[in-house]
Amino acid sequence: MRFRTIAFGFLVASCGPAPFAHKANEPAASPSTEAAAAAVPAKGRPPQPKGPLTIAQARRYMVDLINADRASMGLDPVVLDEGPPTISGQGHAEDMAKNGFLGHWGTDGSVPESRHTEAGGADMVLENASCFVDEAVRTLDVQAKIDPKNVEKAQSMFFNEEPPHDGHRRNILNPRHRRVGIGIAQPVATPTEIPVPCFTQEFIDPYGAYAPVPKLLRSGDTLHVEGMMLAPASVGGVGVARIDPPRPLPVKEANTAKRRAYPVPAPTTLYWPPGYKTPIPLQVSGSKFSIDVPIADGAGMYELSVWARFPGAKDPVMVGLRTFLVR
Repeated sequence: MRFRTIAFGFLVASCGPAPFAHKANEPAASPSTEAAAAAVPAKGRPPQPKGPLTIAQARRYMVDLINADRASMGLDPVVLDEGPPTISGQGHAEDMAKNGFLGHWGTDGSVPESRHTEAGGADMVLENASCFVDEAVRTLDVQAKIDPKNVEKAQSMFFNEEPPHDGHRRNILNPRHRRVGIGIAQPVATPTEIPVPCFTQEFIDPYGAYAPVPKLLRSGDTLHVEGMMLAPASVGGVGVARIDPPRPLPVKEANTAKRRAYPVPAPTTLYWPPGYKTPIPLQVSGSKFSIDVPIADGAGMYELSVWARFPGAKDPVMVGLRTFLVR
């Protein structure tokens, strides 16, 4: 009997930042205590686990590999976050594996930040993704056993990209990333097919604490925004962007090249503290900020971004990103 192994569809599926993103040579943020404890020695790779892994074990192994790659470039480690980043990444990995596609848009029309918001996240999120691309419908294995070699292959393909097609690598080596969620989904084996997993990596930048915002507003409403920046970040600004509302996507469309490179929408309006040219001044008191933003551009999906300044960085950096609907 001839067995077939699902082929990986590794393409640059970079999730790029909006304007004013930090440059790669800016100083890295100091690691948190828990991040320091999760550090992987800079010398060599972590030892390959023996035997197949549960999804939980495969997540931890992928983070070890990520941190080994970051350490090889002198960067601080990231910590596995099993909350919103993993929840949102897992949902997208399952969507891709069930439907045989690769991209940053889900078949429900979701994008990385809307999935992260729906899972309860509020921080900036940048996604790496890999999967097969044959558009065949499959059944997921809810008790999948993951070959560690497939985890290594995915991370190696991400990390060893070369410019200019190196979006995954640049995401892994973003010095400001502190945490990461990992999604892993694998179809069931069949008499003629040896399955391989699909992966997502959801890197987040937790540099602030933010008050909740409504999931649904009406055009003409005012949105109250408030929060507090966490060291070493200081208050930068608040941005609002309107994008098209999500719509279900046929798998064939979700699997197209244009759905594999996702630029984070730039704000249509930015609000800065007093002293800057701004439609409405952002109120700042130490590390805290607040503003009432008018929502007047009609129905659609809106993105609320929070911007921070870091020591040694010229431009502010987007560190918070949430979505909400307006009707």
